[in-house]
Amino acid sequence: MKRMGKILSLFLTAAMAASCLAGCNNSDENADTSSAGSKPSSSTDYDIYIYNSKGENAEQFKAMCEAYTEETGVKIKQFSIGSGQDHMETLRAEMASKNPPTIFSIQGIKELPEWQESGRALDLSQAADPDFKKLAEAIPENLYLSTDGTTNYGVPYNLEGYGYLVDKQMITDIFGEENTEAFLKDAKTSTYEEFAALVAALTSYIKEEKPSEVTLSGNTYTMNPTRLNLAAKLEGVFSVAGSEKWTYGDHTINVSLGAVFTSAAEASNADDAKLDTLINPFQKYAQALDLVTSNAVGERGPSFINSTTNGYDQSIQNFADSKAVFLQQGNWAYGNIEKVNPDLAKRLTFLPVKMPIDQTDITAEGMTVEKFNSSIPVYVPNFYAINAKATEEQQLAAQKFLVWLNTSETGKKYITEEFNFIPYDAGENDQLDNPLSQSILEYKNQGDILPAAYHGAPASWSSDVVGLYLMENYLTKEEWTQADYGSIAQYAVEQWKEMKNAA
Repeated sequence: MKRMGKILSLFLTAAMAASCLAGCNNSDENADTSSAGSKPSSSTDYDIYIYNSKGENAEQFKAMCEAYTEETGVKIKQFSIGSGQDHMETLRAEMASKNPPTIFSIQGIKELPEWQESGRALDLSQAADPDFKKLAEAIPENLYLSTDGTTNYGVPYNLEGYGYLVDKQMITDIFGEENTEAFLKDAKTSTYEEFAALVAALTSYIKEEKPSEVTLSGNTYTMNPTRLNLAAKLEGVFSVAGSEKWTYGDHTINVSLGAVFTSAAEASNADDAKLDTLINPFQKYAQALDLVTSNAVGERGPSFINSTTNGYDQSIQNFADSKAVFLQQGNWAYGNIEKVNPDLAKRLTFLPVKMPIDQTDITAEGMTVEKFNSSIPVYVPNFYAINAKATEEQQLAAQKFLVWLNTSETGKKYITEEFNFIPYDAGENDQLDNPLSQSILEYKNQGDILPAAYHGAPASWSSDVVGLYLMENYLTKEEWTQADYGSIAQYAVEQWKEMKNAA
């Protein structure tokens, strides 16, 4: 198969790339356990080896593994990639090593076929531990890691969601305390045109000290005459990590996919004719991205895509320092924000990413313009998979660990309090301390959610192809035109077709 040939050819590259990283391992006294993004230790003094691709929780993940060892005596070798890094090359190298992971991460169905074809991913119905079988059978079908919708290969890490983060106190300082909750409610259901007018008004407020009235969902709100308190710190409407392709590649473009696809599986199976229907939604995506990046802290140009001056950490810092009204991120960013400004972190909530989608752009079943612009993506970002080529003893130990993680008091505490995750089985009666997680849960319970359809696109299409194209050609460009929107849309569709047909 072409795919397997590519996998083999990438193993050597992956091994070379992994060799420049440094390690972390609970059971090796000489290993570096202080950070993620390092080379996994070569120690074999462990019972199971867990590969974690969620670099944002590396420190907490290590502590969780240590807690499991303390409770059970089972030794765990664990490794977490660096935050924001592509984990696949390192994972391929580890899978090709003498001692591959027992439990490993799969980031959605675009990565699943590789591990299915290599025989590495265990069909969870074949598990031996009775408690694990019970856990696996209780996973809802819509949360399966599956290409056929019936065979499940993964236990969800959690639920995630993203949108525009906003500090409630910032809204209070701009529009008045008496208007804060009403403003947020109306901003959620506002049209793209209303939101774009809000952005323009805020830019004038920040740059020219000109307060004005704005209309959201038909209701009018008036800015305070002068910028006071947090509003006095504002330097832009949005904080944007220009050097992070995944923010505007993976995540922003995924929103537009919700106009056409209801799931990642549907996107994965789309033919060329179906992909052609993405032209208009992608043009609207480009228009929305233009709005955001032209009203950001910092101007578009070479410094906008410089990782040392405008990366993930800087975007978090700018938002936490109240230099921007909005930050497009997910609930995974809560811990980073809390470290910088714990008081602000407690006041956060989500608003939807708005796009100028028309009803004629929408082909996804059950979708309307109103629902589209009132919803946020909520999905399972990662799955725990069990290595089917591990020994039976290792597989059984892996199953027991996953039961402990998802059912024990200690495991569930790590999921909700240390990782700041939303449990995949959270329901309407659950109350989460993390305000971003609680906000996502409310969107989910109301049914105002979009899929992570980009997981069904060819691997690397959204970030490394489209994201890179935008970074190199547009985020350094001062003005975008309608023709630019069309060029971006055409490139995105053609690249998807080319990559799909080459697979």
